[in-house]
Amino acid sequence: MLEFFLGLSQGLMIAAIIIVVIGLLSQMSLYAKAGQPAVAALVPFWNLVVFCKVVGRPAKHAWFLIVPGLVILGTMIAYWPIIDGLFPSHGLDDTWIPGESKLSDATVPFAIMGAALLPMIFFTIKMFIEVCDSFGKHSTVDKVLCVLLNGIYILIVLGVSPTPYESAWWSRKRGLPYYMPDFNHKGKKYLITPEGPIKGDYKDQKLRVKSIDSDWDPLNGENLEETAEADEVVISGNMQVSMLAADLGIKDGESGAEVKKSWQEEMKEKYRKKA
Repeated sequence: MLEFFLGLSQGLMIAAIIIVVIGLLSQMSLYAKAGQPAVAALVPFWNLVVFCKVVGRPAKHAWFLIVPGLVILGTMIAYWPIIDGLFPSHGLDDTWIPGESKLSDATVPFAIMGAALLPMIFFTIKMFIEVCDSFGKHSTVDKVLCVLLNGIYILIVLGVSPTPYESAWWSRKRGLPYYMPDFNHKGKKYLITPEGPIKGDYKDQKLRVKSIDSDWDPLNGENLEETAEADEVVISGNMQVSMLAADLGIKDGESGAEVKKSWQEEMKEKYRKKA
């Protein structure tokens, strides 16, 4: 099998390399925009965990992709002689010699890999759709393009474009709390708590926003007392959290607020929820 792929034309090899590079760059740009480590795209298994975090899924959902992948890999290793025999090899006169195996010989490994591949494809498509929603691309056209074009769409439309990361959609849709990055204040992040799941138009959903230290993890039960004391605002579902990079968590007399005072006062008057 390796001999067959290495014997392909240079044009096909270059095209394959370009596709891999586009895939890696798209993942890296996507993770960086969502406040996740871009280098995770280069590390197997870790990249799937981070991908789940971007769309708001629990890290354990990565197993829905890891387990089928391991089943496919294990099947290929166990049945390698049969699978390898399906591919032709080079002869002495540089001609292709048919492989020793027949398709009927590979029925069992193909059945196992197919059974593992179907749920893997289904879950991957769902996650790509959730990526679109997480970046505010809710139209059917965007979701179809994301599934079909994959890395190219993510790189151009979501990664390097001005399109902002709006929410961890899987969690937001179900009314579950999630984190959002705060690129304006070092060591800070947002804790977003939806006031119930999305019913109808997502713009009607209210979101409770708190600015907390990036090393706090209240969703896992850590530092709940400190988090409860953090400043909080309530915003409508169509307002981007990035617009709140004003003075959440910034006390009077402290430095760090880089926005005009009028905006700060407007935020306090219109959105700050009093205890």
